[in-house]
Amino acid sequence: ETLPNGPTGSATLALWLADIALLVAAWVLWLAGGLGRLAALVLAMLALIHLYLIMHEALHNAASSKRVCNEAIGHLCGWIIGLPYLPRRGTHLGHHAWTAHPTRDPENRKMIQKFSVMTERGARTLEFIWRHWIPMMAFNHFLSHWIAPFLQRDTPANRAKSNTKIAFSAIYLAGYAAVGALAYRAGVLGNLIAFSTILWVALLVAVELLNLPHHAEIPLLADDAARPPLWEQDVVSHSCANVPVWSRWVILNFNLHVAHHAYPWLPWYDLPRAQRRLDAVSAAEVPRQTHEWAFAVTKRRRPLLELMGHFFDKRGASSRGGH
Repeated sequence: ETLPNGPTGSATLALWLADIALLVAAWVLWLAGGLGRLAALVLAMLALIHLYLIMHEALHNAASSKRVCNEAIGHLCGWIIGLPYLPRRGTHLGHHAWTAHPTRDPENRKMIQKFSVMTERGARTLEFIWRHWIPMMAFNHFLSHWIAPFLQRDTPANRAKSNTKIAFSAIYLAGYAAVGALAYRAGVLGNLIAFSTILWVALLVAVELLNLPHHAEIPLLADDAARPPLWEQDVVSHSCANVPVWSRWVILNFNLHVAHHAYPWLPWYDLPRAQRRLDAVSAAEVPRQTHEWAFAVTKRRRPLLELMGHFFDKRGASSRGGH
């Protein structure tokens, strides 16, 4: 009743347009060569982080009050960063509805499926990847959304949804092919591949940096647990500490994750106000928070299975009586 239900202006659209302009400027700098390429990567990386987060806004219909504009922004962000918008919307809204549930939260379900069949050799490989900051989890996250439409075809309704998702994926691929053909004709295809590859790998690292602190150490709910209500989102998610400039203008208040889960319809610029409302009514002392960089530097020193894998690793569960 006290917070608006959705976007209240064109701030996100303006930021999106500014990020597209940043990408264009970064590409020009990259083609110029020399030290300008370092500046190009910095500018383009900022733009890509924003586009990933603006796509997240669109998933919640918070990018624009006009549905057509919201969907267009979501698809264009998804095309630029290589993450299909429609499959991502389905899994992300499922995550919000069933946060921390072992099977109904799509993210947890995928983790359990992977951990439950993992061999000891696979566990060692995973730990090597984790310690060396190789963003394999983010890569699998992106890849799974390209594959998902081909797997979710068990009912006529799911087949219809999957056909729509597959059609949009084909449009994405056609767009990539068209850009590649234009770059080839212009003689800059090698530059485009190098520029895009560096940025995409860096984006995968950023995705893990931003997402892991909010749910990594949250224990799973019981299999028969009810859907967690919005006013108990601090039980199933964490927020990160505020870092000047970084939190507000680079990651668009994504660190206020409990507030986002409590008010998922709010755009990024309204989350600080939501956080103040939560702080005003909270009777409990707020636990000490760490920021994303401190979490990553500290937690990457710990084994992944110790950090969060024990919540998902179901190997041998039957021999332990199902616990």
